[in-house]
Amino acid sequence: MDMEIQLLNTNYKIIDNFLDKDFYKNLKYFLYSESIPWYFKSIDSPNNTKNKNGFFSFCWYNNNRPHHIKYDEQIIPILEKLNYKSTIQVRANLVCRDKDTIETNFHKDYEYENSKTAILYFTTCNAKTVLNIDNKEINIDSIENRMLIFNSNINHKVIYQTDVHKRIVINFNYF
Repeated sequence: MDMEIQLLNTNYKIIDNFLDKDFYKNLKYFLYSESIPWYFKSIDSPNNTKNKNGFFSFCWYNNNRPHHIKYDEQIIPILEKLNYKSTIQVRANLVCRDKDTIETNFHKDYEYENSKTAILYFTTCNAKTVLNIDNKEINIDSIENRMLIFNSNINHKVIYQTDVHKRIVINFNYF
């Protein structure tokens, strides 16, 4: 299936079927396998989130260097498709369904000038990414193989899923 680009605003765009079917399937298999080293992230900043229970994270790239042997194989092709110049961070997030957690607070991953944030969804569910643009909240549905790209200076939050046990995304921050 070909990519479908929705340019809904100059500040963000949605690209459905972003990755080739086989590449996506292999990456999803890796993310849902038992071999991925997920790390628990407790939430210690009340300004950052309403999530009291934390989430799991896996980093391919952070602090100016790759953190996993599969970075070149799994992530560089995606960054090239995003026309990146330099990587800030690339990580997967896994959130488990939870009756106590409804959403995060609005936040920015990074505030570097001219940087981008992109979210690649691996779970179709009722979770939403909400962008706050010009004091309007724009809801983006969580749909497998959808890429959401937006300026990093845009506040965003997640409304967590209630219909599936776990939700996985890859979060790209780059120039």
